[in-house]
Amino acid sequence: MVRELATAGNVEDQRVIFQGKFSAVTIHRLLDIYTKRYVICPICKGPDTKVIKENKFNFLLCEACGAKSSIVEV
Repeated sequence: MVRELATAGNVEDQRVIFQGKFSAVTIHRLLDIYTKRYVICPICKGPDTKVIKENKFNFLLCEACGAKSSIVEV
């Protein structure tokens, strides 16, 4: 998200702090993109996933249905 916002940011406890002012619409849009790319299984639409790395590639592994999908970095 830091890259998408073109700003600096850091994680403190369970919060993310971004430098600058951003509208709620922008943050919600980026969270939606992040969730679809790195959390929601494209097969069963469940959130029970984890990101795994194999060689140079990242995959989304669904613990609910067992699907393994490549993550496309944009």
